Amino acid sequence: MHALNVRIAVTAVILCTLTPYLLASGPVIGLVMANGSFQMDRSTIRGNASLLDGSTLETGKAASRLELNNGVHVKLAPESRARVYAARTVLEQGTGELQSSAGYPIEARGLSISPAEANSVAQVRLDGAKTVQVAALSGAVRVTNAQGVVVGNLVAGMGVAFSPQAGAPSSTTASGCLLKKADKFILVEQTTNVTLEVQGSGLASELGNRIQITGVAAATAPTVSGASQVVTVSTVNRVARGGCASVAKAVGAVAGTAAAAAGAAGAAGAGVAAGITTAATVAIVGGVAAAATVGGLAASGTFSGGTSTPSASR
Repeated sequence: MHALNVRIAVTAVILCTLTPYLLASGPVIGLVMANGSFQMDRSTIRGNASLLDGSTLETGKAASRLELNNGVHVKLAPESRARVYAARTVLEQGTGELQSSAGYPIEARGLSISPAEANSVAQVRLDGAKTVQVAALSGAVRVTNAQGVVVGNLVAGMGVAFSPQAGAPSSTTASGCLLKKADKFILVEQTTNVTLEVQGSGLASELGNRIQITGVAAATAPTVSGASQVVTVSTVNRVARGGCASVAKAVGAVAGTAAAAAGAAGAAGAGVAAGITTAATVAIVGGVAAAATVGGLAASGTFSGGTSTPSASR
């Protein structure tokens, strides 16, 4: 009887130890690889392991590479942490890199970062307490806020630091080319490469110019294809005359006579597509502040530490 009681007690201890892990474990969704050790759900693992849906991964001195069964590739830099699901990855610390088809996002501080086209690569880094730095290493990358509003359209080589703001995402500050499309005014924002449908007084005289606006996002949905929001403009300030012909061509809009008057020299410096600026300009779109980062992220050695080839699984 004593021996039976001991066995029952030992079994109970084992079940109590394993139950939290078993409950947290989901189906296998891929493989984790590293040339070194990492933690998965607080268990230290060296080399390779099967990746479970909803697992929390934390890297140490070595980077880790995740290969999901759906074809998504995620890298975690050293000293990074993320919770990984079959349909998304939530970055909680450090830096992650995502290569996937459109639709699979990395989420960070209320933002969702996803490839906008096949074979795109996005790099995401948490900076300080509020900032999320995003770089498009190749292809195109889309950034949306918690409400699903597009706050960034990054093309290869672009880097932007995003900082979600407290309160309602209505206040807007934006700079870029004022154009006309489908008989509506639009602003192609130079920092985020987002198109805004704008309405209000003082716009008609600035068609084809580079301007800065402040205003409030309207509750109505935009009617112009490609626009993320409708903004009711309260102030308009001219930054430069003309220089928007190339931007207008890229988005299928009309720049007006101002662009022609400015000449080719002005056009060469207009809009994201033509490299409007390398300075750190600031915008607030969809409740998210954005500043251009010169050179993006892509720091050499960010993912140093290597990853191994598959050899064993947990």
